Amino acid sequence: MKDHVIGIDLGGTKIATGILNRDGNVLHRQVTRCHAGENPEIVIDAIVENVNLLFSHSNFSLEAIRGIGVGSTGHIHSEKGIVLTSSNLPGWDNHPLKKVLEQRLGAKVILDNDANCAAWAEFKYGAGRGSRHMCYITFSTGCGMGIVIDGKLYQGATGTAGEIGHVLVNPDGPLCTCGKKGCLMSYACGLALSRMAEEYLESDKPTLLRDLVNADDCRIAGEDIAKAAQLGDQAAIEMIMTAGRYFGYGLSTIIQVLNPDCIVIGGGLVNIGPILLDPCMEAMNQNIHPVLVGSAKIALSELWNDAGMIGAGALVWEQMG
Repeated sequence: MKDHVIGIDLGGTKIATGILNRDGNVLHRQVTRCHAGENPEIVIDAIVENVNLLFSHSNFSLEAIRGIGVGSTGHIHSEKGIVLTSSNLPGWDNHPLKKVLEQRLGAKVILDNDANCAAWAEFKYGAGRGSRHMCYITFSTGCGMGIVIDGKLYQGATGTAGEIGHVLVNPDGPLCTCGKKGCLMSYACGLALSRMAEEYLESDKPTLLRDLVNADDCRIAGEDIAKAAQLGDQAAIEMIMTAGRYFGYGLSTIIQVLNPDCIVIGGGLVNIGPILLDPCMEAMNQNIHPVLVGSAKIALSELWNDAGMIGAGALVWEQMG
């Protein structure tokens, strides 16, 4: 009996691949970061290599795998198996990722958005257990959301439900990676923090970021900004508080529109801590109707970096039995 699946989390800077059992336990894993900014062919080669390494480093083979779940960054049409577009990876418009991976890997593939996969993982195995209407929102390289309604993953008519990162919050705001101006993601994610830091460094104002940032880096990492803030750098603190405040606006929109009983917050940059989360919670509560204050439990992810991978694998059980 095929009692194991493979889950793949394809992000803007990381590909995480794991073999999972029906309880959502990761038995073996393989992670690579060699694909950032590359075209689809190189990214797919990296995925295939990850899967092959997974088999070579374990006692599993393809014959033991029920199917492969892939959670990908970007707008995903799950039913068609297509990446409609991706803000974090170039050249993916209308890419038939499901079909290509099935041909390359020789197994059935389930494709969905990475935030949807993380939401499903938290609902099934993590901080969303026991909820009925749950949302998962991530604060990492980008900003995305997955929605569970009445215990079912909600994907929308074209599979792109939950794109909270591209909700307009300021029509005169900075350019987002999607091409619009003033999206939530242009204020509240790692890419937004990088933009704020780069703009600040163009001035002559003092900041520890000048000492922490490698001149050869293509962008300033959110982790470097967090480090500067922890060292007391006022500019970095203000950047993170701004991002946190806009993140709170996003949470207030979720509560007003979807009225969930639980919102799970994940993504690596959430570990920045109170400098980010305190202004986030304040902005959230200030911008919802008073009757909704306290209506949704706010919980931090329990699965963290594994959420997308576990959820992708769990969707194989959900859709293939």
